[in-house]
Amino acid sequence: MKWNFEEPVPREGTDCIKYDLRQETFGRADIIPMWVADMDFRTPSFITEKLRERVGHEIYGYSFRPEEYFSTMIRWLDTRHKWKVEKDWICFSPGIVPALNLSTLAFTRPGDTVIIQPPVYTPFFSAVESHGRNLLLNPLVEENGYWRMDLDSLKRSVTANTTMIILSNPHNPVGRAWSAGELN
Repeated sequence: MKWNFEEPVPREGTDCIKYDLRQETFGRADIIPMWVADMDFRTPSFITEKLRERVGHEIYGYSFRPEEYFSTMIRWLDTRHKWKVEKDWICFSPGIVPALNLSTLAFTRPGDTVIIQPPVYTPFFSAVESHGRNLLLNPLVEENGYWRMDLDSLKRSVTANTTMIILSNPHNPVGRAWSAGELN
């Protein structure tokens, strides 16, 4: 299957954060909206067809995730990363923002310190601050167009009160994946 990633898709006037909040966010609307990772191309037809099929059912009650949901994820993680994941380790989240908030609530307590590494996706900040946790910034360092973690600063920042680091990988917005060495 081929998709046309060059076809412009008008997004203005669709309650699109990326386009419709430029004026509110930046004080002007004539900017190129590269501030949020939102798609600028049409969804592939095999996805929209499955959505139409499901919507055609016309009853939207409580549903469960079929076995294929879990087996596909388990198989992909094993094939891609050689990770052996059990079905009961998988927890559904409707998106990254709820997952950030739920993880903060699950793994920290009010008053704990949580580290994030800006520049980073804006909801990382609110996932910490909105729940009474202390936010500690460990900014990434940019050298000649290449972004890296400041590992020395990170090591110095960790205290007994530091209970979590929210790591963006691949990193949004700097656009790189951390190496195995950096992660170790």
